[in-house]
Amino acid sequence: IDVLHNNVGGQGTGRSLANITLDDWNEMMALNITSAMLSCRQVVPHMVRQGGGAIVNIASILGLRTIGQVAPYNASKAGLIHLTRALAMEWARYNIRINAICPGYIETEINREYFHSEGGKKLVDMLPRKRVGKPEDLDGLMLLLAADESRFINGAIMTADDGMAAF
Repeated sequence: IDVLHNNVGGQGTGRSLANITLDDWNEMMALNITSAMLSCRQVVPHMVRQGGGAIVNIASILGLRTIGQVAPYNASKAGLIHLTRALAMEWARYNIRINAICPGYIETEINREYFHSEGGKKLVDMLPRKRVGKPEDLDGLMLLLAADESRFINGAIMTADDGMAAF
């Protein structure tokens, strides 16, 4: 196993933290951070035996900045960012590099309908270049972080958000 790509995520509840259940909270944590931790634990023994590897976690721009009504999502992606940094430090001695990509709004099957709704169109109109990304817009950064040529990149948290973080 040379590369692990942890790419999971779910939409937030769209409700205030005061109006979500503990089960809602735990489900988001399990999906966005616990699953990545368990995947890392599975592959690291193999990577140690072979002398190294690369792990790329997909976090979110909302792990670096927040919006309302999705506190569990924000917190879980921020936790994934810190898990990335902690494991990068912990496993560097085994030549295992761990980095994270923080995408902005990416249109997928899960959210496509929303981006074509009135609310979604208003959101897109507020973005710096008034567009959302496509999953393939992350391919170049993913390939960079997985490649041996990026052997000096470890613990990096890289945004791929079409400029959202700059505004």
